Amino acid sequence: MFSLFKTFVAVYETKSFTRAAQQLYFSQPTVTVRIKKLEEELGTSLFFRGKNHEVIPSEAANQLYNRVVDLLEQWSKIERDLQQNTSKRQSFKVAVSHSVAGSVMPQIFQEFMPEINHLEMEISTFNSDKVFDLVSNHELHLGIIEKPLMGAQTNTFSIYDDELVLAGNLESDLFFIREKGSGVNHYTEQFLKECESIPKNIVTMNSNELIVNHLKAGFGASIISKRFINNEIPFVRLGEKYKRVFYGVTYLDEYQPSIKKLTERIRILGMKAKED
Repeated sequence: MFSLFKTFVAVYETKSFTRAAQQLYFSQPTVTVRIKKLEEELGTSLFFRGKNHEVIPSEAANQLYNRVVDLLEQWSKIERDLQQNTSKRQSFKVAVSHSVAGSVMPQIFQEFMPEINHLEMEISTFNSDKVFDLVSNHELHLGIIEKPLMGAQTNTFSIYDDELVLAGNLESDLFFIREKGSGVNHYTEQFLKECESIPKNIVTMNSNELIVNHLKAGFGASIISKRFINNEIPFVRLGEKYKRVFYGVTYLDEYQPSIKKLTERIRILGMKAKED
C-alpha cells in the first residue's frame, strides 16, 4: 500500500504521470497502473485529464493528499527510530550477474566500504533473470544485472556501459554460449540468428571465466564482454546493437533507511559514470 501512496503523492505534486515516473525511477505505465489500483482500493477517482495532458486532482485527491503525506512521514520516523535502537550489524544481501562479478564488482563494492563495519554482507552470483526474481520477492536488497528488467515491485537504474564482442578462433565450428536467463545469452541468440552459417558445435557454459579459459586455450569462439578480453584472445567488434548497460535493481518498498542509503550510493555511482 505504501508504494501506491508514494506514487499518488508524486503524481499529485508534479501534476504529471511522466514527471512522477522520472522522480520515482520507473516507467509511466507503472505509475498509471498504481494510480488505477489505488482508485480501485478507495472506490473513487483521484485524477482527471485536462487539456494538453494536464493532470487535475479530484476533490477526493485533495482530501487524501495531506493525510497520506502525514502517514508517510510517520512511517519514516518509525523506521528511523527502529534503526537507531538496534546495535547489531545490518543484513545486506546483494546478488550480481556473472559478467558483473567478473568485471565491475570491485568498483561497486568500494561504495559499501564506508559502512562495512556495520554490515553483515552476503554477495552471490546468479544469471540476470534469477537476480531480478530474488529482488522482486524482496529476498535481496540489491541486484546488479545485464538486462533492463522492470517490474511493479522494483526500481531499475543504469550503472555502467558495457560492450559485447565476438572473441576467440573465428574460423572454428565450435561456439560457446551462456545459459538461458543470462544477459549474454540474449545477445548470443540474436547473433546466431543473424549468422549466415550456424556453428556446427554449440556448447553451453554457465561461467564467463570458463568460456574465457577455453578461448585462451584456442578452443572455439563466443560472444562475451570486452572487459574479459586481453591480448591473448583475438576479437572483433559487433557494433551498436551489442553495446549494453549494467543495471541496478532494488525493491521498491524497501523500508530500512540504512538499506536505502546503501542502494542510493549505487544509483549515484551510475549517475557519475554517465558524466565521465
